[in-house]
Amino acid sequence: MNADDLGLHPAVQRAVEHCAQLGTITSASVLANGPHVEQVRSIPGVSLGAHLNVLRGTPLSPASEVRSLVDANGRFVGTFTALWSRLAFGKLALEEVELEWGRQVESLLSRGFALSHIDGEKHTHCLPGLFEVACRVAERFSIPWIRRSEERFGCATWDLGLLRKRLLHHWCAKTRTHTTHTSSADSVWGIAHQGVALTPQRAAHAFRGAERGSIIEIVCHPGLVSKLDPCLDPSFGKMKVARLWRPEFESLSESSWLATAVRERWTLTGFDRLNTTQREHA
Repeated sequence: MNADDLGLHPAVQRAVEHCAQLGTITSASVLANGPHVEQVRSIPGVSLGAHLNVLRGTPLSPASEVRSLVDANGRFVGTFTALWSRLAFGKLALEEVELEWGRQVESLLSRGFALSHIDGEKHTHCLPGLFEVACRVAERFSIPWIRRSEERFGCATWDLGLLRKRLLHHWCAKTRTHTTHTSSADSVWGIAHQGVALTPQRAAHAFRGAERGSIIEIVCHPGLVSKLDPCLDPSFGKMKVARLWRPEFESLSESSWLATAVRERWTLTGFDRLNTTQREHA
């Protein structure tokens, strides 16, 4: 059960710590260029990963070295559509993506974090050509797990969640090349079911189509805001993730997740406790 966006805002750290104590968060991904990354600390029972980002905020690399990734202000382009447009028209240099992602991983390692997995902001690491780059970065730093954002179980309503799910399924279907050191879970869940739709009942219904022993990563975005917290950093542009914080935190704070896990015979674990030799390589 992986919480994205550690380092984005104090609300995320607070929520992950709370849910980790309850046992409903077992893993989290850190934004190396997050405005509050200096406040991120290791959390008992939570495996940490790198939340690779070439979408929002300011790169760790000098703008002169990643010109295809930034706008006139030296910041990432800010929206999925803008990033996709650069990639589709051949204006995104993959070697610059690899340079920036490598520096993000190095930055997190220098902070003393043991990284067990990598994934991407808004799943952009699964865009055509970028998944292979992410695999190379993972192999370079001996990070064993990478998220393939393919939601194989459960149905979704006819909304943007379903569109996200189908696009990612299409892109991920083209990434089934074997690498030496990188593995992926059998499926993710939580792309088409976010906010109030992220419930243990929906997850249990979806996972009944999975084989016993499957590894499924539940992707979530809990947040617990305090009155003294700052606003989201404007360098990250307009973000809708804050709308997910409260409903997902409230869901993950309920005892029904653990009760469902017992009833459905789930084992809640982190990437650092998984055996990669039992999984198909990414």
